[in-house]
Amino acid sequence: MALIQFSGLASGIDSAALIDALVEARESSNELRRSEIEFLNSENDALEELNTKILALNDLVDQFRTINGGGVKKEATTSDATVATAAAGTTAINSSYTLTVSSVANTETANVSNGLSPWTSLDSEFDPDSGFDESLSITVGSGASQFIISVNVATGSGDTLQDVIDLINNDSNAEGNIVASAVNTGTSSSPNYQLVLQTLNTGTEQGAISIAYTDGAGTGAIVVDDASADATDAMFTIDGIAGTITRQSNSVSDVISGVTFNLESAGQTTITVSDDADSTGDELQELIDAFNDIVEYVNENDTIQRVESGENATNVFGTLAKTNVDNDIISRFRTELLAASSASGVEVTSMSEIGISTNRDGSLSFDIDEFIEAVNTDSTGVSEVITDFADNVAGTSGVLNQFTKFNGFIDVAQESNSNEIINLNDAIEQLERQTASLRESLTLRFARLEQVTAELQSKESALSGILAGL
Repeated sequence: MALIQFSGLASGIDSAALIDALVEARESSNELRRSEIEFLNSENDALEELNTKILALNDLVDQFRTINGGGVKKEATTSDATVATAAAGTTAINSSYTLTVSSVANTETANVSNGLSPWTSLDSEFDPDSGFDESLSITVGSGASQFIISVNVATGSGDTLQDVIDLINNDSNAEGNIVASAVNTGTSSSPNYQLVLQTLNTGTEQGAISIAYTDGAGTGAIVVDDASADATDAMFTIDGIAGTITRQSNSVSDVISGVTFNLESAGQTTITVSDDADSTGDELQELIDAFNDIVEYVNENDTIQRVESGENATNVFGTLAKTNVDNDIISRFRTELLAASSASGVEVTSMSEIGISTNRDGSLSFDIDEFIEAVNTDSTGVSEVITDFADNVAGTSGVLNQFTKFNGFIDVAQESNSNEIINLNDAIEQLERQTASLRESLTLRFARLEQVTAELQSKESALSGILAGL
């Protein structure tokens, strides 16, 4: 008689492998989520680098804005730099000026010419009457700028020259206006220190100094010299401007509009203001190079490659391929470049007429020779075109700032990616909890199945034995 069989219940089932396969099938969606998180992090990093490049470009454009002087730079040359040097802003008018300097502005030096020791009491010099404190009254400047530093020399307490110096330099009025020091007019072996006071500002209004000495009970023994190196004002004339001009400083920026000149010595020199096409061209080239760097960066990262493996094909996205921010910044920059114009230009009214052109890959080219020729032909038109472009592109209301500012386009894109990463991580954690629960449930079920199978197999053996004995 045939043995009884229970089909489909075999103890050889690899339950662990079956459970792993079921769990892996469910967890495959998490692998896709992790890949998406990795991509979003890469996109945020790429956007951050793009942001840095845009900020660098903004700084280069910003120097051409109206508030910073505008388009074509100016240069000022001088026929004799020993008399004066000069610098010109973009508002300066091309012209020549003959400058005649009769005196330059100087500070003043005064001193107590007694031979003093910085480290011993000043009794013999400041207190010949013994027991009475003496005082120095130092007057700095004149008119509304005048102030006085009063120093009490407490010889009875053993004040030294260094104590007097400290009292002067630590006075609240001294900072930035006057400095006291001990100067050795003797030799190393036979020193002869003098108290020297020097003003830090030029001109008679702020740079003049005088010293008064008061002896508490008689005539002091110190000698004051405050007339050996008097403060002087800068005095000069400019052809075409009537009269002698006086200034407190050797740096003069309020006589010729847009021109600053620094007086060096008495004499005559000619200052010539002209367009500085070369340096302006160099700065424009830096700007164009910065923009081209952005174009190259975008072209490298805004790609989609189709990778085929047998019958399967996969699209591999560059780090900027899923965002429009990169293309938007390039597009808007080009739009402003094309829109820039001049209202007063005669020969030059657009960027294309100053040597700037667009290449096939989206980058820009700059012909500096064409630019210099345009400046020589119509510097007003060139300057207005550049300034119009810069005013619309840089600054807080400019195109570039709309991308880099707080809550700007880049910030919003990165924040969106960060929120999506949080959501994906939450989904991953939820699925991991679900699969852990599924693994535990399946493990218990298969264990029960094995137990039931073992019991059935035991009963099968017992029944077979009984039947065999019949």
